[in-house]
Amino acid sequence: MKNKQVRDLAWVVNSPSLIQQQSGWPIIAETAKTPEDSWVDQWLLALDNDPSALNQHLSKEKSHFLGTYFESLWAFYLISNPRYELIAKNLQANTKSRTEGEFDFIVVDKLAEQYIHQEIAIKFYLGLKHPNNHLFSDGESIWLGPQCRDRLDLKMDKMLSTQIKLASRESGKQALRSINIDPDSSNFTTQLVMKGYLFYPPDRSVVAPNFCSRNHLRGQWFKLDEFKAYIETHKFDAWAILTKSEWVSQHHIDTNITSQDSAAAIEHQNHTGEVGSHNRKASDIDTNIFNQPPPCFFTDHADLLDTVNKKITTENRPWMVACLIQQKEGHHLEAQRLFVVPENWPYLD
Repeated sequence: MKNKQVRDLAWVVNSPSLIQQQSGWPIIAETAKTPEDSWVDQWLLALDNDPSALNQHLSKEKSHFLGTYFESLWAFYLISNPRYELIAKNLQANTKSRTEGEFDFIVVDKLAEQYIHQEIAIKFYLGLKHPNNHLFSDGESIWLGPQCRDRLDLKMDKMLSTQIKLASRESGKQALRSINIDPDSSNFTTQLVMKGYLFYPPDRSVVAPNFCSRNHLRGQWFKLDEFKAYIETHKFDAWAILTKSEWVSQHHIDTNITSQDSAAAIEHQNHTGEVGSHNRKASDIDTNIFNQPPPCFFTDHADLLDTVNKKITTENRPWMVACLIQQKEGHHLEAQRLFVVPENWPYLD
């Protein structure tokens, strides 16, 4: 697919779940798997040829956070899916004094004749050996977000003990009744949608929690010296340092972009404020920049290592790197995804 937003949508719909069904859990939603979903591939191809409907939908979203972008793509899938009707998004459950929570999505499953409360998340976690006695841990490891502000075990606890049970609280019941849904009805159910990656240390000293899907997406994480050794001993044709907006679908670099593609990129970047790997307004640059390799694209591993070293040491935060294989002249495709972290990572209390 040539359009990045359509590739991201395809990833949201088709990528494997990060978690798998467990006894007593809400339904773990899998997408584009059944015969009823056979329309999805043709729908995505049509969007790739004419992404105007998707672009218009995304342009309505004011927030540029990755989680919000994921929600917006998921909403577009639900709206486009003949099986579902989207009733509400981010429906708040309020008491007189505060907001107790919100329902990510309320949809009607026309096939099953059910109302569904969906909680969704996109997550990227790095695993390491660390004593951890939390309920959703094996006791020997911890899975952290890149900035250590998020943990897989705590996220699962929150989703299962609080977020997905919102309909059982009086404020949640009132919110659902306000849109003419009986939360106590037998045709009301709950689902979790969780997509993302787990990144493993180079020594593979940790294993994924038993509730993670066996076919979850995987990457590796390295400290600077380890990263240098990996790059020097593994054959790739090119590399790209990824901004957060590039974390979703498999990364593509095409230096043979047509003027039509450039115009589409300008339109998207006027909305997102992102140009290549730098946060600049599209009006500040000439469209010919899209006929050049992006500034954080490298074909020489020494240049890559120098840039990553400067970024890590000056900014003191992890960066994601895509390792690329050249498919044809001017076109590179992600083959491996990595995180590079500072020497003082993780930031644990």
